[in-house]
Amino acid sequence: MNPVQEFIDLLQTTLEAALPSYTVEAREPAEGELVATDEVKQIFITTEGFDFAEGIADFGQTTRVVVPVMVGCVMQRPGKVTLAAKVLRRRLTLVQAVQRAVQDFGPVRPDVMAVPLSEQPLLIEGYLVSMTGVELTFDLDAEEGL
Repeated sequence: MNPVQEFIDLLQTTLEAALPSYTVEAREPAEGELVATDEVKQIFITTEGFDFAEGIADFGQTTRVVVPVMVGCVMQRPGKVTLAAKVLRRRLTLVQAVQRAVQDFGPVRPDVMAVPLSEQPLLIEGYLVSMTGVELTFDLDAEEGL
């Protein structure tokens, strides 16, 4: 299995354990699909565009790529102080789960560099979406079956 899918599988399992009331799906959400209610809680795992690793002076011959794996946790916009505190705890739990997945992935795939990205709360479709992620850097030549 390729390292991106391996990491996504591990990340999904880690997020499900850390935030058991959330549905965690490894796919792009459809337009208008975001929901945050007491009954429906969503986390989406997506990948962004691949990029070549920087700082390698090999005249374009590099096979090292960087793949951002992004996590979006959909939440209600906090309108009360008590809800704001809940949202903050949830955002922290999300970041801790992503960091735990990175730590667990290292020994499994020492050939892949996994670097956590900062968390950023965004307003999307009227919901607060906590966005964070991980940049995976690896060598395509070392990967069979990609």
